Amino acid sequence: MDSELEVRLIFAKPTDYWLSEKKVERGYWGFVRCREDYEQEKASVKRQFKDMIQNLRDGGISIELLPEIEIQNINDLLRSIDEIEGSDVNIILVTFPIGWRSLGDIIYGIVAASKYAIFFDKFKPNTYAGTLFTPPAYQMLKRHELANNVFLVEGDVEKLKAILRAIYGLKKISSAKLICVGPMNPAFGGWMTFKKGTEIFGFETKFYTYEDFVKDFKSFLEDEDKRKKAMEIVNRFVSKAIEVIEPTEEKLLRAGIYYLVLKKYLDENGADWVSVNCLSELLEETKATPCLAFSILNDSGVTATCEADPTAMILHYIVQRISGKPAFFNDPTVNEKDGTLILAHCTSPTKLLGYDKPAFPYQIRTHHETNYGATPKPIFSKGTVTIAGLSFDLDKMLIVRGKVIGTPDLRICRSQVEVKVKDPTGILEDWQGFHWILVYGDYVKELQAICKVKEIKPIIYA
Repeated sequence: MDSELEVRLIFAKPTDYWLSEKKVERGYWGFVRCREDYEQEKASVKRQFKDMIQNLRDGGISIELLPEIEIQNINDLLRSIDEIEGSDVNIILVTFPIGWRSLGDIIYGIVAASKYAIFFDKFKPNTYAGTLFTPPAYQMLKRHELANNVFLVEGDVEKLKAILRAIYGLKKISSAKLICVGPMNPAFGGWMTFKKGTEIFGFETKFYTYEDFVKDFKSFLEDEDKRKKAMEIVNRFVSKAIEVIEPTEEKLLRAGIYYLVLKKYLDENGADWVSVNCLSELLEETKATPCLAFSILNDSGVTATCEADPTAMILHYIVQRISGKPAFFNDPTVNEKDGTLILAHCTSPTKLLGYDKPAFPYQIRTHHETNYGATPKPIFSKGTVTIAGLSFDLDKMLIVRGKVIGTPDLRICRSQVEVKVKDPTGILEDWQGFHWILVYGDYVKELQAICKVKEIKPIIYA
């Protein structure tokens, strides 16, 4: 399930007067004075964007740069409408003014035809006309409530990359299929949040009943070939661990069987996202939890979200797509005295720095509350992280930037990380949802862009 983000450059082409062979004497706001100015800048931008696209690909974003378009007048716009509509993102480089005073001007025509439009202007060494003309055009769009899918970027390439990562995450979730075992969890918004989430973000869901899962689990458990395959998977995971503490061989086997059943459902549906309402009748029926399975799946690029939480699952999926890394779904707590968050859950990815990076060292433990199954307890490395939580109404998002300072060993869920933050009291007051998502790196701008598009209020502590 891989769909590329298709990006197109649109150059505001100067009128013929400014494309003479010699530099003209008259000037306007912007650097173009002759054809050479324009052609050199166009070639430079194309090289710059080619490098930027490769950088995004290296970070796990599947993205393609489409052939560019030049628009000089309204006829050029009309001839290019199909191409503009066919792109996921149009990046408009306003080297020359293309109209902004009324809703009939070219700049608004491009926006009208675009799924997403980004106006990218540069200052040094070549100052674009857009640095002056696109901000008032953007304000006009805002007044008409047409700016949610439009972004202004004034010289900040990192902001541009963040917006592209955000749009990529939104594109991925809009075509995603979630596999869910059991119903949506009523403790975390339930069916109402789920319904709103599908309407806002566009994903589909295939449900399996508890009876479906238990039947398949028991069938696999009685199948000698499946038992052998399950232990091969478990043994690979165990071989990389520091030590195994509580899990017995039987508990490890059942954890492996759990993985095989979930992998069957994912493969049958061509899906890259799964959740289980696991703290339910499944516990006693299977005497197992999905903790180990979820760790392996998240490390492999599948988003595996605990407890059928319809609120946090959305963030979990999007954050893993925008970052190109596994993310840690967790129970958050605020330690005001020490100025930290302590985040814990009974499963965690181990490759939190990236799918192609070494795993964190980990012990293998059981699920804390039940002593069933098997799960890793990683030793989290120090570094910058982004933490986010959605409200149950999906109308507010708490976004926190912090620094990992250690791996506690408290009598709470097995995987634990302590994060230093600036304003723990403010975070406590602005708490959103129940479960939160942690990812290594700074993705505040990406989450802000998602909030803008989806009309979610961002609450930022960074």
